[in-house]
Amino acid sequence: MKELDRAVAELMKRRFLLWRDVVQAGDFVRGSVVVLRRPCVRKTCGRCRSGEKHPATYLSVKEKGKTRLVYLPKGWVAQAKGWTAEWRRLAGLLGEMSRVNVELLRWLPKREAERQRKERR
Repeated sequence: MKELDRAVAELMKRRFLLWRDVVQAGDFVRGSVVVLRRPCVRKTCGRCRSGEKHPATYLSVKEKGKTRLVYLPKGWVAQAKGWTAEWRRLAGLLGEMSRVNVELLRWLPKREAERQRKERR
């Protein structure tokens, strides 16, 4: 019984620490920051005629199964990268929390059955 209680207590503590990290999260966005090179509208542009094209930074996000691009002015690229990094960090935390919950579902029924056996005695 002590082993069961100890295992459950450790898992509960781990889950609490994960939740604490989740609720302290900053702003986040699910997506990726990408740089695309596109031609401009000027027919006389030397850069476009040489095939180099113009770089532009976008936030790529999925909405209803479709990829959408949101243009990012230069001053907002770092902010968007930070938000996407925070999303990846949160996704990792939630994945870990899910694994802890799976372990709890393995241990809690055993602990409950053990307690019921002791009550019957």
